[in-house]
Amino acid sequence: MRLPVLLLLASLLRAQGAFLVQPYLQLGDAPKAAAADRLDLLWQTEDRDAAWRVEVKVGGRWKPQVPAFRRLGAPPLPAHRIYQATLRDLPPGARVPYRVKRDGAVVFEAQAQVRKPGAHRVVVFGDAADGSREQGALAQAVAAQNPDAVFLTGDLVYGRGRASEYRAHFFPVYNSEAVPLMRRVPFLGVPGNHDVPWDLQRWPDTLAYFAYWSLPLNGPGLKAGEPGAAPAVRGVHDAVVAAAGPAFPRMASYSFDYGKVHWTVLDSNAYVDWMAPGMKAWLEEDLKAAQHATWRIVALHHPLFQSSRSHMDDQWMRPISPLLEKYGVDLVLAGHVHNYQRTAPLRFMPTKLGPRGKPVEGTFIVDEAFDGTTITRAKGVIHIVTGAGGAELYDRWQTDVRTSWQPWTRAFVSDRHSFTVLGVDGRRLKLRQLDAEGRELDAVTLTK
Repeated sequence: MRLPVLLLLASLLRAQGAFLVQPYLQLGDAPKAAAADRLDLLWQTEDRDAAWRVEVKVGGRWKPQVPAFRRLGAPPLPAHRIYQATLRDLPPGARVPYRVKRDGAVVFEAQAQVRKPGAHRVVVFGDAADGSREQGALAQAVAAQNPDAVFLTGDLVYGRGRASEYRAHFFPVYNSEAVPLMRRVPFLGVPGNHDVPWDLQRWPDTLAYFAYWSLPLNGPGLKAGEPGAAPAVRGVHDAVVAAAGPAFPRMASYSFDYGKVHWTVLDSNAYVDWMAPGMKAWLEEDLKAAQHATWRIVALHHPLFQSSRSHMDDQWMRPISPLLEKYGVDLVLAGHVHNYQRTAPLRFMPTKLGPRGKPVEGTFIVDEAFDGTTITRAKGVIHIVTGAGGAELYDRWQTDVRTSWQPWTRAFVSDRHSFTVLGVDGRRLKLRQLDAEGRELDAVTLTK
């Protein structure tokens, strides 16, 4: 073998021995972009001491950062450490080299994509990490798009949001040598119903989202046990809650800016009531403060409007519609329903609210003129379901049965897995839906 190949193999072996989960990027608690930006780098190791250091190359010099760690001991995984370091003083839009050292030796190297101030590409999908062949194929197709960031619309890992499921189905797919996504670009997401406990007494390693992700902490100031907070049981989930620190339960909802786009991320699980005074006040304040942004996106798990027969009555997020319209939200991105759907631009006024799991009735105003090709200025909010990220698809038969769609549905693809690509360039936003072979299933352009 040639010397460079031998050195590469030696480096790979060192990395495999050093980590349980190799380093991956997160936005961290940095909702606003800055002239000197930042990203968080996380990785997981066995629960034993070592001298760890992170170095980031800025201005031609390697700048050191000593990480901190939290310990997670929640069966069935052995106790392990979650290391976290903040990469600071990053030039906006740059690809910045970084390396991780253990006991003085470099065991990992990659480049981090820093948040771009201008044109950028974000890939969005949900309902993904179930370990299926389709999940892996879609991950490779996502990597081929060279995104600047990835956003997941909930049900991040199947089927109970457990640390053991992340180890089996999440990190090996999105952060491998074959698909090196998470080590290059930040991942963001929102918890879905499969990311929070179903059987509160059974799974001590559920709620792993709060321990394994590092995202802005600017959401509603909820505390454990309060209405609207993700459920956790003392004596069962203590280890995960302790490892999560201040992220639990606050990190379930947050907002952030990327370029000229403001993202408002909402925990839409049934235990949250966004019409409750405190929650509604936070949402309105966030949207009101985002009027500087050219584009405004709301991301959550449960869609407000969709045509699939599955989850048809999961409409409890519809009452926030007037607030979204009031503050000029352009897109709502959701998952939960395992297919792809796009509505016409909508305005909706609720007229009758019932219990959770029952239809929310109201009146619609539909922008019939918008086509996303020749007429690209939308009058209303476009709702996207992008939940075909890997898990079993819902209602395949509806793809070709247009009479089964709601009258305001403009695209419906339920017979193949797919993901959304958002390309933003100034006052132009292009949305494309691609399948695992890179074929375009749908496309619309919005302008302002």
